[in-house]
Amino acid sequence: MNRFATLLFFLCSAHLSAQLMWITPCTDKNFCYNQGSCAEGKVFLVEKAVTNCPNSAIVNYSYRIDLNNDGSTDIVSPDDTVNMNFPTGTHKITWKATDNCAGVANCTYLFTIKDCLPPGVICIGNLTQNVIPGCIVTFDVDDLAVNFQDNCTPDEDLVFGLKKAGDGTGFPAGTSVTFDGCDFGPHQLEVWVKDENNLVGKCFSSVEIQDNDDVCGCASIISLGGCVRSPDSTKLEKFTLRADLDGAPGALFIQKNIPDSCFSEAFPPLISGQQYDITVRARRSDNALEGVSTFDLLQTSKHILNVQPFQNAYQRLAADVNASNSVTTFDVVETRKLILGIYDTFPKVQSWRFVRPIADPTNLLSAVKDTYRITITNLTADVAFNGLNFVGIKMGDTNLSAAFTGNDADDRAPLLIGTEDRALQAGESVSVPFRLSGEALLDGWQMALAFDPALARLEAVEGLSDDNFFIADNELRALWFDPAGKHFVRNEILFRVKIRALQAGRLAEMLQLSATRLKSEAYVLHDDGTEQRHRLVLGFGAYRHDAAAFFPPSPNPFDAETRLGVLLRAAGPIDLDIYDVSGKKILGRRVEAAAGYHTLPIQASELPGAGVYFYRVRAGGEVFSGKILQRAE
Repeated sequence: MNRFATLLFFLCSAHLSAQLMWITPCTDKNFCYNQGSCAEGKVFLVEKAVTNCPNSAIVNYSYRIDLNNDGSTDIVSPDDTVNMNFPTGTHKITWKATDNCAGVANCTYLFTIKDCLPPGVICIGNLTQNVIPGCIVTFDVDDLAVNFQDNCTPDEDLVFGLKKAGDGTGFPAGTSVTFDGCDFGPHQLEVWVKDENNLVGKCFSSVEIQDNDDVCGCASIISLGGCVRSPDSTKLEKFTLRADLDGAPGALFIQKNIPDSCFSEAFPPLISGQQYDITVRARRSDNALEGVSTFDLLQTSKHILNVQPFQNAYQRLAADVNASNSVTTFDVVETRKLILGIYDTFPKVQSWRFVRPIADPTNLLSAVKDTYRITITNLTADVAFNGLNFVGIKMGDTNLSAAFTGNDADDRAPLLIGTEDRALQAGESVSVPFRLSGEALLDGWQMALAFDPALARLEAVEGLSDDNFFIADNELRALWFDPAGKHFVRNEILFRVKIRALQAGRLAEMLQLSATRLKSEAYVLHDDGTEQRHRLVLGFGAYRHDAAAFFPPSPNPFDAETRLGVLLRAAGPIDLDIYDVSGKKILGRRVEAAAGYHTLPIQASELPGAGVYFYRVRAGGEVFSGKILQRAE
C-alpha cells in the first residue's frame, strides 16, 4: 500500500512540473501597406512555444483575431501561422498553445497596418537672392520645393514647413524664412513636408544672400600694404604680388604686377561676420643669370671652406640654389652650370626668392618664412594690414650686389688679355694662348669668347678642367676661381684654344670677346683683403707702352664700323686722326679720357667712301698708326 502511494506521488509531481513556455517575444507589431495600396497590408505572424511535457514535445497552436480591436472575435483558426492581408488599423491577436500534458499558454498582442512611406520632396539646389530696400530678403517654401508627392496623401493635403538648417528640432512652425541685417553669404535651409499619417520627408537647399545695390552698407574691405627691398635695403621694383583669400563668398585672389617697390591693394567688398584666411607672397621672374657671376662661386666656396663665412642669412639663402636648406659644393656645381650656360635656369628654385624680413640677419640659422598668413575670425569692419614687407633675394647672387668696393667694374682699369694676331690659311689649325698682360693677384675670372662659325671651328680647350668651360651657340664660356687666390706674372698663360680656320683670314677676325650672356671680368685681390671686379679686354697684337696700350682696329676690313682700343695708365686726352691716301686729313677727334680702357669707333658714314685710309692715335705721349680698309657695298 505504501509502495502504491509513493508511485502515485511521483506521477503527480511529474505532471505538475510540466511547463509550456513561449519562446518568441509576443509583442506588438507593425506592418506597412502593400505597394500601390493605401488600404491593406500583408501580415505574416508566427509564434513559438516549447514544453517539457514527458509524454510528448509536440505543441499545438490556434489563434483568434479581433479586427480593429473592438472587443469582438472575427477570425478563429487552428493554424500556427498567420499569412494574409489585413485592412488599415490596429488589430488584436490571441495565440493559444497546448501540449499533451494538458498544459495551456496564451499570448496576446496588437498588430497595426499603416502607411510607412513618408512623402518625397526635391529642393532646388542653389538659389541666390538680392536684398530689397529695408535690407531684408525672404525665402518661401514654394520657392524651394520644386517637386513633391506622397503615396497616399493628396498633394493638397500635404503640410509644409521651412526653417534654417539646425534651427531647433521638430516640424517647422512656418513656411518662410526672413534674413535681415548683414547676414549675407551662403546659408542652408530645410524644407519639410508631412502627410496625413504624420510621416515627414525633408530636403536641403543652399541659398545665398547678396547686397548688389549696397542697400545695407554691411560689406567690409580688407586691404594689404607693404614694401619690397633687397637685403641691403635698396628698393626692389617690378615684382608680382599674390594674395589668396579663402572665405565667403568663396576663394578670391589678387595678382598684380607692382612697378614700384611698395604696394597697397584691397579685395572687393566682403561679407561681414565671416571668417577669412589670407596668404600673401611676392614673386619675380628675371633672367636667372642676372647678378650671378664667378665672384658668387668664390663667395660660396669661401663660406664652405670657412675661409670667409657669409655675413648674413640672406647670403645663405641666395647660395642654396638646390633647395637643400644647406650650402654645399652641390650649390657651387649648380651655379657654375648656370654661369657657363649649361642651365638656362636653376632646376630646383626660381630666379628670385622673397622672404619676410629677418629680425637678426647676422644669425645664419634664422627661421625664414616666405609668406604672410592672416586669419580674421569675424570681419566686422574695414581692416588694413600694413607692414607686409618682403626681402627679395636673387638666387645665386651670394655677394648680394654689395660686396664690391669702389666704382662699378666698367669704371675701373680693365685687365688686358692678349694674344698675337696672325694670318691663317683655310684648313690650318693653331693653338692660341691667352695671356694676362700684367702682373695681378686674382682669385677668379670669367669670359665668353665668340667665334665666327663661317670662318673658324673651335676644336679644343687646353689648361682648364672640363667643368670650367662650355661651348654653345658659337661661344666658349670659361671661368676659373680659387678661394686661396693666385699670383699671376706678366704674360702668364691663362688657357689655350685650338682653332681650325675654315677660310683664309686673320685670327682677330675669327675670335672676339662676347657679352651676350657672360660678362668678361676678373676679381683682383688687394693687400687690405678687399676684392674688386675689373673688366677683361682682349687685345690681338696690342702695342704696349708705359703710358698707354693701343689695340688695332677691329674688324678690319670693315663695312659699317670699326673700333680702335686705347688703355690709358692715367687720365689724359686721346687724339684720333684719319687721312686718305693723298695725305688729306678727313677726320679729327679729341677725347678727354680717364684712366682705363676706351673704345674709339669709326663709322663708315664719316668717310668719303670705300677705300684705304690711314689713322693715327696719340695718347700719353705715345703714337700709334696704321691703315684701315672700308669695303665697297
